[in-house]
Amino acid sequence: MLSKIADSSKKMGDKDVKTLYQKLFAIICGSVLLANSFAYAQEDGPFPLRTEPDGYHVYIDGNGKALFTIKQILAEEFSQGFAAVSDSDSWHFIDKSGKKAFNKDFDEVKAFSEGLAAVKTDDLWGYIDLSGKIAIQPKFARAFRFSEGLACVMIGDPADDSALYGYIGKDGEYLIKPFLRCLDNQYFSSPGEFSQGLAAAWLPLNNDGDYMVGYINKEGKTVITPKYTVAEKFVDDLAPVSIMLNDEVPPTGFIDKSGNFVISQKFSQASHFSEGLAAASTFDPKYEEPEMWGYIDQKGEWAIKPVYEMAESFSGGLARVYDQLSSGGEVYIRKDGSVVANSAMITGKKAGTTGVYAIKIKSAKASSCLPPAKGGAIDYKVENAFDNNITTAWIEGDKGKGVGESISFDFAQPVEITAINIWNGYQKTATGKRDPFKANQIASKIRLTINGKTSEHELKDERGSQTINLSGDITSTVKIEILAVHDATKADPDCGFSEIEFTGRIAP
Repeated sequence: MLSKIADSSKKMGDKDVKTLYQKLFAIICGSVLLANSFAYAQEDGPFPLRTEPDGYHVYIDGNGKALFTIKQILAEEFSQGFAAVSDSDSWHFIDKSGKKAFNKDFDEVKAFSEGLAAVKTDDLWGYIDLSGKIAIQPKFARAFRFSEGLACVMIGDPADDSALYGYIGKDGEYLIKPFLRCLDNQYFSSPGEFSQGLAAAWLPLNNDGDYMVGYINKEGKTVITPKYTVAEKFVDDLAPVSIMLNDEVPPTGFIDKSGNFVISQKFSQASHFSEGLAAASTFDPKYEEPEMWGYIDQKGEWAIKPVYEMAESFSGGLARVYDQLSSGGEVYIRKDGSVVANSAMITGKKAGTTGVYAIKIKSAKASSCLPPAKGGAIDYKVENAFDNNITTAWIEGDKGKGVGESISFDFAQPVEITAINIWNGYQKTATGKRDPFKANQIASKIRLTINGKTSEHELKDERGSQTINLSGDITSTVKIEILAVHDATKADPDCGFSEIEFTGRIAP
């Protein structure tokens, strides 16, 4: 691959060549790091969340409630009942109560998969089982997770060009003898794990030292021709890959198992699909716009708009995204884009008592409610706004379009509210004859009243949740008043909210 870049660079000036290398370095390195970060299959929690400002972690459940705190600065996701944590000098595993497992420390570890975890001791990698006992003796220079009964390992030394990758079975014997070269520099990564019978690997194009990424099968034979700069694993018969276009920096698209593009190259980077969505980032070939992350569906359309600095795969209905990488701003979101928890909500408070969660509403009162429809089969009562069901809604009953109508919420005890998630309008599923969301008015501006203080906020005319971040003032009541609507002239003169959720904690 490098010689191909060199050939292309002969046609460019020094400045252009430097720019090409810089861009290619950024894309490929980012994608390599991305592929590694997405390689591990998570469980349905607990989920690690970094606290601010100390950098330690708590583990939260699927509702955002903090379960326990750990004092290590590095914390991984749970896999097969265990999670790896580190204080930077060594690694160990914890169980789902947060206690140290196996009473062992390791130099490095990989997550458990298929009953085994790769661990490094005394500069060699081996594997332990779920009881912590050695299952495969340490004898490899590098080792990775098991997938579909195989795990990639390396023998030899990259320093003297003797290093080779192969794949072993769970008895430690080779199923694919080492034959893949280790190409240690900023452009190359280790071979990938097997998924749907294939694994991505750097493969030779010719005898001149040119390498590109292709796919091998479980016999080690090439089944998808090497032509990609970056390639990740197949999920749901789709894999994210990058391929150079006209000597330009390669954007990412998705191919099928025949190597044909199904989703065109229009993203800067992307992960494999998980729970029907794939994290992907925007692509600007001129590098004038910042790269932002969101989630796409299997048609390549944005399911969650790209508004984050980084995004990880979904697992257990949640995904971790980053809104401020420099300060460790971690956020967990649901598949509708609503926020479950974020770093700022925790700030090191004692887990289990002041952790992050959706605050329970004691009662609510609306200025008015639209009368029931269809003989009482459908109602628009105020309780619909907090029944955890976005197909129901509170709809105001005023004769106008809802301006000036409001809901007041009461909590059982004082709370710190750090965010409000609002599902604007009537988000009941559309039918062939009618879309309730488009058939009613949508609030465009609201006023919040908390402890006598007011603030005004804009709302978008779109389905899904919208988050209003707050400063964490302590209160027992919140009032939400509609100040303006998007004024859909052909819609019914009715306005409201499908769901309103408050996140934060019981006041300390």
